[in-house]
Parts: sequence; structure tokens; C-alpha cells
Amino acid sequence: MPLNPRIARRNVILAGAAALAAGGAYEIQKKPVLQRIPVRQAGLVGTLFLPPNPSALPAVVSLTGAMGGLFEAPAEALAQAGFAVLALATHNTEGRPATLRLQPVEYVLEAVEWLRQWVQPARGRVALRGWSRGGELALLAASLSPAVNGVIAYAPRTYVGREQNKPNNFGDPTAAAAFTWRGEPLDGVPLPEAMRINRTSPSLEDLHGIAVERIAGPIMFVSGSADTGLAGTTADFSCDRAMRRLELFKSPWRHTHDHYPDAGHDIAGPPPYAGQAEGGGTIAGNANAIAASWPRAIDFLRSLESPEPFFRE
Repeated sequence: MPLNPRIARRNVILAGAAALAAGGAYEIQKKPVLQRIPVRQAGLVGTLFLPPNPSALPAVVSLTGAMGGLFEAPAEALAQAGFAVLALATHNTEGRPATLRLQPVEYVLEAVEWLRQWVQPARGRVALRGWSRGGELALLAASLSPAVNGVIAYAPRTYVGREQNKPNNFGDPTAAAAFTWRGEPLDGVPLPEAMRINRTSPSLEDLHGIAVERIAGPIMFVSGSADTGLAGTTADFSCDRAMRRLELFKSPWRHTHDHYPDAGHDIAGPPPYAGQAEGGGTIAGNANAIAASWPRAIDFLRSLESPEPFFRE
């Protein structure tokens, strides 16, 4: 069932046999023949996947995590569902910086505009999809520009971390910012003290949080209860704090948090899961989370084509 477009909620999803069945059904479908187009233009490094008969759907830019590289599997799978998707490399691949350090957020927004012009998606809508630090970057880019029409963030931190391998050393002058905006190092936007749950010991999300309330579109957070893949916080906690922030600022946009028991960090899909649960959780928990969240993510992206605004009541 498609996600309700007028609700903010935290979904605790007990994914079990039905979810695994969904993952299996996904695999046995006849896959369409896609166009796979290497992108090395306009300063971008990535791969564009196009379905054989592009339908009236939004387009998607897909971002990977702290290790970087060009991770194509989610983009290819979403293209098989009918979306035009750009798998974008931010670092650790030829033509891009080696590490996640002082990365201009403008690069992601340039990719959004390039994709919008190249494929002309339904109503001009382009969403960002990111995992781990790519989820952080997706949320951050959307908070800085209304050009992004929706975000799916898998296992993200929702504060602005430091450079790769120094994620939380905010007092360390040798730790550079991970991201820049208009040439300046980026930090988060602190919550006003009166809004913090614990004023004497505020969380990293309170002190350096991404201003998710500025995102001009729906947000889907996905996390696992057993995630050990983020330093300094957990994705589950971080997503809950972002949801709280959206409520405190009365964001009018739909925002949901899908939370999966026994799942860890490696939950971004596509199904079927073939990992080793290195970021926490169990293999079964991760497989269940991916099988259950993947069709929900597709429903979320499809909902962006609606002519109706995505405001809550």
C-alpha cells in the first residue's frame, strides 16, 4: 500500500516471511533492458540508468556512503522500476577527490539540475537517495536548496559530521569539515537551547544538526535498531532526532521514519540482501529490512509525481 501522503510518523516494522517473499518476488521478475550511460560531463562522475520506456515518474540521484566509489546497484534496480536514476560518485573514484573532505555540496545540486534537464522528469521533480554519509549529504543538500523535491535517507546521521576518519572531532583543529557551501566549511545548525531535550548534555544532533526543517519536500528515513555503523550516534537515534526537529519546527511536509528491529547499517538495498551484517544487526534482520523497505521506497518515489502538494493536514 502506498505511503499515506499526509502523515508524520515513526513506523516500527516487523519484517518477516512476507518481506522475504517480497524480496524473492522482486528477483524473479523479468528485468527490462536498461540504457547504461557513463556520465563524465559538466564536472560530474557517475552512471545514468534509463528504463526502456521512460514513464511519467520523478528522477533520482543516488549517493553512496563514506567509502565512496561508484555504487550502481541501487540506481540500476530503481531504473528497473521505471525511474531515471543517476548513480553519482562523490569521492574515491577516478575524477573525484580521494576522501570525503571539504566536498562542495553544490556538486550534488549540479547533478540534480543536470538530471532534471537531461531526462525532463514528471513535473520536473528530482529526489535524492543516499545511504550512511550519503544519506547525510542528501539531507544536507536538500536543506540548502529547494531544487530537491524529496529525500530517502538510509541509516544516515542527521548532524553534519567532520571529514572521513575524523567524524566527530569538532574541537580538533586538524579535522576539516566534510562539506563546504559557497566555499566555506559547513557545520550544522544548532537547535535553540529551549528546544533541546537535555540542555546540560546536548546531543550531536542538537549541536550540529542538519536543518531538515528547511527541506522543501517529503522525507523518508530508514534505520535499523542494531546499527553500529555510525561513530558518535546511531542511525535510529539520529533519525528520531530529525523527526523531532521536523515536528518542533512544524514542517508542513510528509516525513516518516521506518525502523526495523534486528537490522544494522547495511540496509540500503536493493534486495535480495547478500551482505555479512558488518555494521550490526543480523543477516536475517538486514534481509528483512531491505525486502520490506524497498517497495516502500518505490511507493514513496512514485508519490512525488502527484500533482497534489505533499503537505500534512
